[in-house]
Amino acid sequence: MLEDFKPEIVIILRSDEIIKKFKLKRVTINTSFGPVHRCYIGYVYNVPILIIYGRFNGEKVPSNQINYQQTIEVVKIVGANKLIGTFVVGGINPKMPQGSVYILGDLIGIGNYDIKWNQTVPFHNAEMYEPFCSNLSNQLLEASKKMPFLVKDKAIYVCFHGYPRIETKSELEFYNKMGWDIVGQTCDPEATLARLNQICYAGVAVQIDDPSGRLNYIENLKQNKETVTYVEDIKSCRERTTKIILQFLKNYRKYDCDVCNKMIRKNKNFREFPDYFYE
Repeated sequence: MLEDFKPEIVIILRSDEIIKKFKLKRVTINTSFGPVHRCYIGYVYNVPILIIYGRFNGEKVPSNQINYQQTIEVVKIVGANKLIGTFVVGGINPKMPQGSVYILGDLIGIGNYDIKWNQTVPFHNAEMYEPFCSNLSNQLLEASKKMPFLVKDKAIYVCFHGYPRIETKSELEFYNKMGWDIVGQTCDPEATLARLNQICYAGVAVQIDDPSGRLNYIENLKQNKETVTYVEDIKSCRERTTKIILQFLKNYRKYDCDVCNKMIRKNKNFREFPDYFYE
């Protein structure tokens, strides 16, 4: 079936609603890292899309064990050059409540991840001065303006991962002081790998908690009071990103990117050492 179907856009999204409503068909895509079974293809408002249902193969693992390269390889195999990531993230700013939604505009990479480079191909660094495609992000922003809830644009996503924990109080205070908006563990290296492969990449995130809620939760535990969960239900959070994606697809305008698809920092002149040292 994939031979006759080329998606315009790939979306990393856990949305049973879209899959059922538009009767998307599950397919398996074989990559050099093994098969990916959680792929769904079909048309949404006449736009051919592929949904990758989350980032985990099989059991859930710490974020530094997610195979981001496999996800990007799926995008390349199906011949797409546009990718949208959706995220459930933590809140940084105490004034932004849980359930807040963001269109990503920049990212801060704290690091602690490892990309395995294929030594048979030349190495180059990704040009990440502007990590998100402006064309794709602007269309997501247009869609967000039609939502019944507020969406913050040009959000700064600070990304650390590998640790099986969420952020400390001091980390959140530091991030807030720096003016960053949200924190998570999966936007990068996904964004970096997309750029390395000249893929247009954009992101939509929804905030599952906020600092004050986390504090109240812990204080109630200390005082042996009845605790109320400090996180919003993930299902309701994802419903917001799903609504934005649906509106985006309904009004999607096909385009050829003049930036992302051409952006590559080639390193043609690298040599281990000069040839004359062989003499």
